[in-house]
Amino acid sequence: MTKSKKKWSRRAFLGASTAGIATVGGLSLASGKSKFVQNLGLPTEFAESKYTLSVCANCVNKCGLKVKTQNGRVVKINPNPHFPKSRSMLCAKGQAGVQVLYDKDRVKSPLIRTGPRGSGEFRKATWEEALNYTAENMQKIKDKYGAGGMLFASTEGIQEEFFREFSAAFGSPNHVRHPSLCLASGNTGFFSVFGKVPGFDVANTKYMIFSGANRLESFITPDTIDLIDVIKNKKAKLIVLDPRYTVTASKADVWLPIKPGTDLAFYLALIHVLIYEELYDKEFVAKYTQGLEEVKEGVAKYTPEWAEGETEIPANQIREIARELAFYAPRAFVYKGRRTSWNTNDTEMRQAMAMANALIGNWDQKGGIYPKQSIRKGEMELDVWPPFPDQDCIVPMEEKHPLANAADGAYLDFREKVMRDDPYPVRGYFVYKQNPMHSLPDRKKTIEMLNKMEFVAVCDIYPTDTAMYADVILPEDTYLERNDPVIGFKDPYPFLAVRQAAVPRLHDTQTGLEIFQGLAKRLGFPEFLDFTIEDLVKAQLKPFDLHREDLLVTGIWTNQRETVFGKTLKEGHRFPTPSGKIEIASERFRRRGLDVVPKYRPPEMIPKDKLRVIVGKNALFTHASNQNNPWLHELMPTNRIWISTKAAERRMIKSGDWVKVTSPVGEIKIQAEVTEKIRTDCVYVPHGFDHMSKMMSRVYGQGGCDSDILVTREDKITGNAALHETLVSVQKLEV
Repeated sequence: MTKSKKKWSRRAFLGASTAGIATVGGLSLASGKSKFVQNLGLPTEFAESKYTLSVCANCVNKCGLKVKTQNGRVVKINPNPHFPKSRSMLCAKGQAGVQVLYDKDRVKSPLIRTGPRGSGEFRKATWEEALNYTAENMQKIKDKYGAGGMLFASTEGIQEEFFREFSAAFGSPNHVRHPSLCLASGNTGFFSVFGKVPGFDVANTKYMIFSGANRLESFITPDTIDLIDVIKNKKAKLIVLDPRYTVTASKADVWLPIKPGTDLAFYLALIHVLIYEELYDKEFVAKYTQGLEEVKEGVAKYTPEWAEGETEIPANQIREIARELAFYAPRAFVYKGRRTSWNTNDTEMRQAMAMANALIGNWDQKGGIYPKQSIRKGEMELDVWPPFPDQDCIVPMEEKHPLANAADGAYLDFREKVMRDDPYPVRGYFVYKQNPMHSLPDRKKTIEMLNKMEFVAVCDIYPTDTAMYADVILPEDTYLERNDPVIGFKDPYPFLAVRQAAVPRLHDTQTGLEIFQGLAKRLGFPEFLDFTIEDLVKAQLKPFDLHREDLLVTGIWTNQRETVFGKTLKEGHRFPTPSGKIEIASERFRRRGLDVVPKYRPPEMIPKDKLRVIVGKNALFTHASNQNNPWLHELMPTNRIWISTKAAERRMIKSGDWVKVTSPVGEIKIQAEVTEKIRTDCVYVPHGFDHMSKMMSRVYGQGGCDSDILVTREDKITGNAALHETLVSVQKLEV
């Protein structure tokens, strides 16, 4: 966000995650005939309409919006057709953003707790009172335990950078982010091979292998849009490996219900075939990669026949897929996916996926994978920069997780250390735009951690389950009420955009920047956030001789209109890896004492009376944040546990029956959905239900919460959550 005269290497605050989402825009939410329309006080058809180009915030994708207002009220959110990531598409979540603004359950003013923690008993407070209260309690924690006595937690967002700078200026080294629960292992696995996390040219490919990536329900733009077009027009062959018959699997040419936890075995066998049948791109591998002989030796024993016993995928089918992948290369790829929090070997599995891509020579090729590019924005010059923290990080990541991202932390490790006061007490917890009560496995343990705190602050839009355990709730403006800094996008090519307020703020809320400026002032370091959004936007656009208004004609600015391939394949190019080449045998791993070629370890055996829990997304919700939205809630008011017909018959369970699901850490009561769309040894629990906050009026107590039954497991290399390691018993309940 800022550039200082004093270099600070501990953190990089400037990276704003940029992704996009697009999909079917079939919901007419503003139609007077639609059952989804609430009493919004819609004006007459003769009212003058105004349109504001902006950017969505209902998930990480940040799709382009054209917000329609009449008489100062948002009546419809449409897609911005000029937006390269989302084009003329907008999903149900994006259109339902109208209700984010007008939801009666929004936190409309600062709240201070009056009853027992978790009771949901709060009183309204002024901003002056709430900020003073927050700053005083944070200072008490600092005086008693040091700056490291505060733990800061956040998730992706344009104003998250201000929260991260605020936490650093406070002096705490303890900051954890959502990526360590979601995508850390996937990014690290691919980074270990290429030195970058690539994009995938779905639009121009001829052959794709998806492992668990459910792009038609878990949207990422432009990949989801391109995948719809590819499937519709039969442009490429799609292979899907997934224990569950997802919407994406239903559109695949081949669905392989792979045994959970064995994907690494599949990819090691795939690599074995590519090398030992000499199907790999010999010229590309010789020129741009290193480590072939080491990999060849490392995968010698991982034959398709061996992999069949692990994955339950026939050996001849593994060979056929490997041969097809090589045949269609370089316009072919193994797709990384986004959420890679599956098993304890996830980083190695993603590394193997990246190795397979490197072997077929699809790097920086049309229809293959490519290095994402960015536009370097301008930065503000400040004379000061947050000081180094006065304590060591509570979790020295490199000891347990050698390749954990220091800026993101290792959330589950932090929770364990906090519970044990190891190596020092942490008694303050500040959560920005995150709901760890749902995002962390084992909700009882999260509650225990919250109750251990002497002070908890939450900055959010909604009164979430986590907010119920706060001492103070600081409500942020919605994305439709505020201007934000310039957003830099990388897909499908680099461009800039800005988020614009469509309407003035409706309630007694503030922007994130205003909140953290107010706290910084009270805590004695106002100089670190001493600027306005407009000051920052001017600095960001200065290198391009642009102003905010220049981005409002189409909502974007770019100096590039297509993805350019081949730049990294020119003579003399050095890849950002230790060797300067694509490392199919990872030197980065070698330097950390890790296996340079992945080694397979079989998953835990499932007893006959147990089932493995897998989690996933659907098209309507982002994590646990949209279930209370009136329009989306009406489409899916609760969740059911998927159980196979065979497993259900053994337990005399029928669809609609109530069942008890028990794990080593807890139990839930939930209705069953008996289906052929899942393996007989698995169950699937849709995420984000059974909220404990009574202030979330529509979803309070509805369905079952997967976090209540998920055990705490971590990827050994990155500390990423491993959410598919829980075994449960399922028992029919007599009503």
